[in-house]
Amino acid sequence: MRHAIDLTLPRHSPPSTYTPTRSPSQIREEDDARGRDSHLLGLGQRGLLASQHLGYPAGRFCLGLMHPTSIHSAFSLAMEICVPRYRSFVGILVFLPWSLSVIALGGYGYLLRDWRWLMFTVCLPSLLFLPALWFIDESPRWLIVKGRHQEALRVLRRAAKWNKVKLPRDEELLTVMAEIQKEQEDGRSQGRASSSALVDHLRSAGNELIILFKTRRIRTLTLYLYVNYVVAGLVYYGLSLGGDKFGVDPFVYMSLSGAMEIPGSTLTIPMVDRMGRRPSNAICFFVTAAVLLVLGVIPTGIDWLVTTMALLGKLTIAAAYQVLSLQATELFPTEVRLRGLGTCSMMSKIGSISAPFLVEALGTIGSWAPLVLFGAAGFVAGVVTLRLPETRGTLMQDTVAGLEASGKTVKEKSAPLAQQEQYLEEKETLT
Repeated sequence: MRHAIDLTLPRHSPPSTYTPTRSPSQIREEDDARGRDSHLLGLGQRGLLASQHLGYPAGRFCLGLMHPTSIHSAFSLAMEICVPRYRSFVGILVFLPWSLSVIALGGYGYLLRDWRWLMFTVCLPSLLFLPALWFIDESPRWLIVKGRHQEALRVLRRAAKWNKVKLPRDEELLTVMAEIQKEQEDGRSQGRASSSALVDHLRSAGNELIILFKTRRIRTLTLYLYVNYVVAGLVYYGLSLGGDKFGVDPFVYMSLSGAMEIPGSTLTIPMVDRMGRRPSNAICFFVTAAVLLVLGVIPTGIDWLVTTMALLGKLTIAAAYQVLSLQATELFPTEVRLRGLGTCSMMSKIGSISAPFLVEALGTIGSWAPLVLFGAAGFVAGVVTLRLPETRGTLMQDTVAGLEASGKTVKEKSAPLAQQEQYLEEKETLT
C-alpha cells in the first residue's frame, strides 16, 4: 500500500488558500492605472465582521481580489528599482517573510482554534501597510511607461541622492523617457484603423485583455509561464495540505513545511547567481518530480521517511516557486508586468484548486496515482523551463514592442533605466 496525499482543506486551517484571484481586466483597470504602491492593502478584516455564512465568503472573496495584487505590486516595485547585480538577492530573499509567516501560521492554528481570533491575528499586520504608503515612492519604470516623466525624474533624483551618485543630465533622461513612451504608443497603435469612438473604446478594452497574447514572443513566454505556475500551485499546495497523511500533526507539519522554505529562500541565491534562472528552476522542478515519484512507492510503516521526503519536496517546490517568480518578473515588460504576474497567480490558483479533485478522482485507481501525476507534471514544468530565455545579468524590458524587437538580447532603448543602471554599476566598480 502506498502513501497518498490528502489535499482536502483541514478543518482548522485558514480558508484563504483557494480564494479567487484577479482577472486580467481588473488588473488592467486598477494596477496599471494606479501604480505599484497603491495596492499594498488587503481586505481580510472584512471577513471578521461576517455574522452569517454568506458574509464570510464575501469577505474572503474581497481578500482574494486584493491579496495577490498586493504581493505582486510589492515584488514588482522592489525588482524594478533594483540594479541587475542585486536582483537575484532581492528577488529571492523577499520571500523569506512568507516562509516565516507559514511557520507562525502553524503555531497560530494550534493556539487559536476559534476562526475569528485566528483571522484577526493573521490579518491585523496588514494595517502596517498604511503608514508605509507615505514613505514608498512609485516605480520610476511604471511612471516612465505611463508618461509621468517629471514624477519619475523626482524619484530618480531622490534615489541618486540616497545612493550618493550623480545621474546624467535631466535633458538626457527626459529624452530617453520620451523615446520609451513613443515606442509604447507606436506598438499599441500598430494596425489600428480609424473608426468611431465607441469602436475604438471596445477595441482598446479588447487589446488590454489580449496584450499578453498579441505578439509571438510575449505569447510564447506567457504560455510557458502559465504551465509552470499551474504545476507550482498544484504541487506546492498539495504538499502543504497533506500533513495528516504523513504521520505528523497538521499544525506541526505546517510549521515544519514553512521552515523548509527558508533554505529555498537563501540557498537558491548563489544558485541563480552562478547558474542562472533557467537551469536553477529546471533543477528544482526535476528534483521535485523525483521526490514525488519516490514518495509514491514508499511502503506504509516508514513514517519518518515519508515525512522527510514530503518536506524535501516542499523545499524544492518552494525554491522553484521563488525562482519562477523572479524569472517571470524579469521576463514580463514593465508595460504588462503586473498583468502578467496577476494572471500567472490566477493560473497557480487553478492548479491549487484542482489538486483535491485530482486526488479524489485518481484515488479510485490507487493511492500512488496522484503522486505519479504530480511528479509527471513537475517533469513537464522542468522541460518547459528549459525553453524560457535566460535573464541573469540582463536589463528588464519596459515595453512589449521592445521585447519583440530585442530578440535574445536586451536593447538599451527598450529599458528606460538602462543608462542609469549601467552608470551605477560602473560607479560602484570604480569606488
